[in-house]
Amino acid sequence: MPGAAIVIGAGPGLGLSLIRRFAREGLSVGFVARRAEAVAGYQRALDAEGLDTLGLVADAADPESLRAALDELQSRHGAPKLAVYNAAIIEPSRFVTPSGIDEARYADAPGWRARGEPMDEDALVESFRANVAGALTLARHVTPDMIARRRGTLILTGGVLAFGPWIEWAGVSLGKAALRSLGHSLALELAPKGVQVATVAIHGTMARGTPYDPDLVAGAYWEIHRRPAPDWTPDVHFKADEADGADPDR
Repeated sequence: MPGAAIVIGAGPGLGLSLIRRFAREGLSVGFVARRAEAVAGYQRALDAEGLDTLGLVADAADPESLRAALDELQSRHGAPKLAVYNAAIIEPSRFVTPSGIDEARYADAPGWRARGEPMDEDALVESFRANVAGALTLARHVTPDMIARRRGTLILTGGVLAFGPWIEWAGVSLGKAALRSLGHSLALELAPKGVQVATVAIHGTMARGTPYDPDLVAGAYWEIHRRPAPDWTPDVHFKADEADGADPDR
């Protein structure tokens, strides 16, 4: 039976792969990103592929902005049966000492410029809004309908950083650990009401043509959504090799 899905945090990697995978499975997919030009470009590409999608501009770190976008998506597509929180501020940083690198670059993925100076309190709160609080905004918006139907899936994009911080990724590590805790709390609340909540820990850097190709990761998200209730777990590890997940900057 067709239905709707929502992806918060559309980007050229995993975000677009998720949108395409869900749409190709027959869902009407709404997606959200911060930059208007990016949303317009993604929409043109998806329309050219004949996929049923709708992109809106909103800031996941701003509850009012995100709620307005979610209201619009729900009015167009109906209540989603699947929602993914994929938004984050990804920036190499430390808390007290300056970054030891100018840029983090792994595999063939684009690099990330380091903050340089230590992350102060204001930057930490800003990052927490995008990395964690936006996921709560999404959950509070979409899960009441899922509870009413006793069916639905909420997936949070986590990372191996949730299980142990990397030296150049202090802010992101803190955010992913908090996001995982939020996911576990939501799973405890919602599983008895028929709603699945899972946080995906991705143990490698996503890059096309690798074991961490975004299309492969998106396929894993779809399989999570299809799991029967006896197989639900709050943590899902996407790990190509047992050695994956160590801090490369040590």
